[in-house]
Amino acid sequence: MLALFMKIFRCYKEKEITEELDLKIRNGLCLSFSQYADIFKKSRYWHGILPVTSVVVFCDDESSNVIAHAGIIQREILIDGNNRLSVFGIQNVFIQPDFRGQGLLGRLMREILKAVESGGYDCGLLFCVPELEKVYSRFSWEKISNTNISAVNDEGLVKPITAANIAMYYPLRIHEFPEGDINLQGYDW
Repeated sequence: MLALFMKIFRCYKEKEITEELDLKIRNGLCLSFSQYADIFKKSRYWHGILPVTSVVVFCDDESSNVIAHAGIIQREILIDGNNRLSVFGIQNVFIQPDFRGQGLLGRLMREILKAVESGGYDCGLLFCVPELEKVYSRFSWEKISNTNISAVNDEGLVKPITAANIAMYYPLRIHEFPEGDINLQGYDW
């Protein structure tokens, strides 16, 4: 029955996100990531990182609940301390359980790529649990291996990110991710 509803995909610049839409996205994040519900009840910004754009999926119309979402961030990162890359990152990707298996992730990925196509990015970058590697690789994301990834915390200290996650990149202007240690120059997303 749920598959019969029309899905509405919309891209919003961060300044276009209303309080009502923010609440709908946070509710979807709480349902999808219940282990982090205490965080998402307060904010949809993982580690305080604001997206520049959000791709939001509604069922039927924009007054309905958010059934899927991806935030797009932009960042300049360093490879081996001196090679700079301009990346778009995706954060807080979710599809509500009742709507999974309907091809929404593929459409969400296409909308993300449309949103970033004129941004001049070298590549995309995401962090996920290892179990999602197969999912993202179906959409041309590639795992980054044999590198150390560090983030800068509030105190300005460079610390390795959690080893529980993997990093994946999406080739745009570069087709192979450069070898070397990665400094995210801020928190991971």
